[in-house]
Amino acid sequence: MSQTLFGERLRFLRDQNEMSQDKLANLLGLESRQIVSNIETGVRKISGDELIVCTSIFGVGLDFFTNPYLLVGQGSFSWRQSGVPLEELRGFEALSGEWIGAYRSLRNQLGKKPRALLSEVRLTKKSSYEEAVEMGEAVAAELQLGDVPAHSLASAAEEKLDAVVLMTDTIEGISGAACRLPEMNAIIINRNEPISRRNFDLAHEIFHILTWEAMPPEYLDGVDNAKSRVEQLADKFASGLLLPQSALERHLDKLQPSSEDFVDNVNRVATEMMVSSVALLWRLVDLGILSRQQCREYSETNWFKYNGGMLEDLRPALLSKKYLSVIGEAVEKGLISERRVAALLRLSFEELAGLFIDHELESPLGL
Repeated sequence: MSQTLFGERLRFLRDQNEMSQDKLANLLGLESRQIVSNIETGVRKISGDELIVCTSIFGVGLDFFTNPYLLVGQGSFSWRQSGVPLEELRGFEALSGEWIGAYRSLRNQLGKKPRALLSEVRLTKKSSYEEAVEMGEAVAAELQLGDVPAHSLASAAEEKLDAVVLMTDTIEGISGAACRLPEMNAIIINRNEPISRRNFDLAHEIFHILTWEAMPPEYLDGVDNAKSRVEQLADKFASGLLLPQSALERHLDKLQPSSEDFVDNVNRVATEMMVSSVALLWRLVDLGILSRQQCREYSETNWFKYNGGMLEDLRPALLSKKYLSVIGEAVEKGLISERRVAALLRLSFEELAGLFIDHELESPLGL
């Protein structure tokens, strides 16, 4: 841990507790606030005794100062959730932030440089919903997602947008999150939700990482609450990204409401596209094939629940291949121990070994 990082975390705690440098200097028995300032900027080394006193003053463990993987004020999150108590959400954020922080730290130690430029799209709060849909379609084309964009969306986000996509077991009520760091992006997805929900959440969070500077998302993105304009634009973008007109053209003759097999066709096409039938119905509204009233009436039936029972689901492996590749290489090079990785990911050694197999990676454990 560098002195600069010690200082940054001390300043974070002082700011969070609205404590002046004068008061902290007094509590630490220092002669002036300037000494606190020097510690916070890394000019003056903090002693072990002073560090212990700081843990007592702010009620944190020593790990808060010594764990290099904690993000501590360095990452901005936007959580897609419903009714999660804030304290529980903060707890899961600390845990997932540590996963992201470990990836960032180990990637840097391995010499894997992040991209100098992060991708953005030209949308603002004044953009229309039609423009958001068109931008989603344009991004699908630029990422070369093909006829079923959802199929390769996660890998494209990791390879072409330099994000890391973590499939995780979140606490109940969390669907996903976008995390913005100065030099990288991360997306968290609840891997226990249906595949159609996972894909929509991923597309929604991709919107946020591509528009973060122009439209910073709210910390809490309530799934069931009234949505802000930014969240509505994100949903429209996701619709265009997952269901571009170019990919739907071959299905449109089967998706006319006058078709005798309309319900079955909607369920079949939605299942093939790896989205929910309701998402496809609303896309048909955008394309002028259904009216909004028709869509609402269809959505209130049980005909499209779980895509008419066609939606088969396989839970994806924990985290991602990209993430685990960095962890595995770091273990091989002695940058982190097997025990530390297992503790970080809350896995047993057997589960950790199995995770490398799940991602078709050679396990570094026991080498």
